[in-house]
Amino acid sequence: MKNAAKTLGAGLVLAATAACGAGGPGAPANTSTPPVVTTPSDLPTSLPASPPVAKPPMSRPTVGPPPSDKMLPPSQVETRLPAQVSAENGGLNVHLELSGCDQARADLAEENARRIVVHVTIDHGKPGQMCPQVIRYVVLPVKLAEPVGTRTVVL
Repeated sequence: MKNAAKTLGAGLVLAATAACGAGGPGAPANTSTPPVVTTPSDLPTSLPASPPVAKPPMSRPTVGPPPSDKMLPPSQVETRLPAQVSAENGGLNVHLELSGCDQARADLAEENARRIVVHVTIDHGKPGQMCPQVIRYVVLPVKLAEPVGTRTVVL
């Protein structure tokens, strides 16, 4: 009886091993069904209608100050700074990007019929001072006697 059980167990192990390897890399390919060949005449003549694609939502730029209809055109602003100027409430706003320890101020230096001169001062942190590596957007207001109009703004 023991021999019959051993023989039956060995037979089961061999059958399981043969079944596991039947579709493996060394097994012969199943050639009972031929491969399907598609000819151009078998392809559909029209494509199914695709669903409408939704437009991505409008978003604001992530760099620079928020866009504004009140920004002066670059041709009206003379500057060596990476700044933009807007005309609001009868005055000016100077828009700047500053780093972590920077502080800035804008002072009216001259105002006449042709131009407006604004003195912008940027104070950087003390030498050796640890500063956060962030970019901040600041708006420096400048009060004017008269609205900007077509006058040139010099920073």
